[in-house]
Amino acid sequence: MSYGVDLADGFARLLDAAGVGVYRTDGPYAPGETAITVALLPPAPDRALCLSLYPVADSAALTDTTTGLQVRVRAGTDPREAEVLADRVHDVLHASGPHVFGEARVQLVFRVSAGPIGADSSGRWERTANYHCRAHRRHTNLE
Repeated sequence: MSYGVDLADGFARLLDAAGVGVYRTDGPYAPGETAITVALLPPAPDRALCLSLYPVADSAALTDTTTGLQVRVRAGTDPREAEVLADRVHDVLHASGPHVFGEARVQLVFRVSAGPIGADSSGRWERTANYHCRAHRRHTNLE
């Protein structure tokens, strides 16, 4: 596929394998499941993780790159539920690596920030955490 698609899909599958949630590329999710999605947070189920990537730094001379991974967590009406879910994500991702996800070769993942977002319009609490992924990304100008 591509670096970004492989990276997001790889982290989603890693979190699924660790039992943090359920990742399906074709949906839908049952009401009691914790959905793991990429780029879009669905209206249901109540418990969900949304993974989004963003660039942080690229080397001009090497294939070294740092890519940001934002994990948006939504849970129930008790804010502690979102905290517990965010902690489960942290347990899997922080200080992990190396990982090979297709074209994405990740050496180290670590959390750089986190915080509460508040409740959505349905009263479900949300948090976000940002992780940096030190990786190698193939590039035609560096081959």
